[in-house]
Amino acid sequence: MDLHRPGDDQRVSKKGKSKKGFVILLSLLFVGLASFLLYFYKKAPPPKPPEVSLEDQRNTITGSLEKGQTLSEALLKQQVPRELVPVILEELRPLYDFRKSRPGSSYRLVINGKGELVHFLYESSPVDIYEIKREGSLKAFKQEVVLEKREALVAGEIDSSLFESIEGKGEQAQLAMDFVDVFVWDIDFHKQSRPGDRFRILVEKLYKGDQFVKYGRILAAQYQGDSKTFTGIYFQGVKGRGGYYSPEGDSLRKTFLRAPLKFTRVTSGYSKSRLHPILGGYRPHLAIDYAAPFGTPVWAVADGVVSFAGWTGANGNSITVRHIRGYSSMYNHLSRFAKGIKVGGRVRQKQIIGYVGTTGLSTGPHLDYRVMRGRRSLNPQKQVFIPGYPIAKAERGRFLQLRDGLLKRLEAGV
Repeated sequence: MDLHRPGDDQRVSKKGKSKKGFVILLSLLFVGLASFLLYFYKKAPPPKPPEVSLEDQRNTITGSLEKGQTLSEALLKQQVPRELVPVILEELRPLYDFRKSRPGSSYRLVINGKGELVHFLYESSPVDIYEIKREGSLKAFKQEVVLEKREALVAGEIDSSLFESIEGKGEQAQLAMDFVDVFVWDIDFHKQSRPGDRFRILVEKLYKGDQFVKYGRILAAQYQGDSKTFTGIYFQGVKGRGGYYSPEGDSLRKTFLRAPLKFTRVTSGYSKSRLHPILGGYRPHLAIDYAAPFGTPVWAVADGVVSFAGWTGANGNSITVRHIRGYSSMYNHLSRFAKGIKVGGRVRQKQIIGYVGTTGLSTGPHLDYRVMRGRRSLNPQKQVFIPGYPIAKAERGRFLQLRDGLLKRLEAGV
């Protein structure tokens, strides 16, 4: 039986057309709305950026010092406003001596739109960092830098010189000078150091993160020569004063230093018959001559009182210091005297009293060093001087415990 009635197809067709027309109308409305929004967006002016006051505007300038350049010269070269340069210097002057500035020292400053200094940072070394900040008014301060201590063992054999051998281990010359200072009362490295001698140094190294900054204290040191081994252990007593001691607890510090200046070379030794380089002929040379660069600092070898400081003809500028038990020491051919050195003045062991020169009868910069007892001249390299005080009995147990630990690390590695 055919249930299909006439007119049904026509009604279905009208429904489909109606639905299709609705979809087309909706699409046209969507396209029209999108076009309108796009047109409005293009025509609408962009939003204005927020206004920044002159105080909030920032101009940053960075740089570093060149060789022979002062901070003020560097800043002016970077076109820092001229009126700001003295402000920076005056703020930092109580904290830092700009005469110590070195090439490579870096700086960073921030200036606002008014031309006012907002912030200044000056780094002369990893641990010497200075800042100026504007917090209402300008405030200057030094940054606190925390360094990490790491213990290290440096050991080796001397090939040509102590300095070159230590530097050959990747270390700096400062460590060699610190090592020499430990044994400065027992070893004259100018004369006694020989190729084949061995050294061991247990030292603190100070780091800022992974960056090595400087050496700390030498905790223990050892120098092995042909005939004798010298060992120094650092120990600080309960009263706070520290020093170096032998493994037996005797102080390495003695009344006299073995040499009156930092490590250098000997050009002429103590002799009762030496060919004089200027006057000719063989004459006694009752002194030790140390060749050293012009201006090298000269130490007093022991505590004492200055008994002479002046010109002596052949010896040029000369200083004589009177010590205990009738000893005296003489320093000749000096270029000049240290500030404050005068007759009657007291000097301490290792105090700088003058500077190497070539005054008087001299063929070049050197120090002529002499030791007398009464009127008798002595060979300073053969004298056995009075030792210092040993470890106090009350602290001996603590010293021995520390000694054993340090020697174990010194001889077997950290």
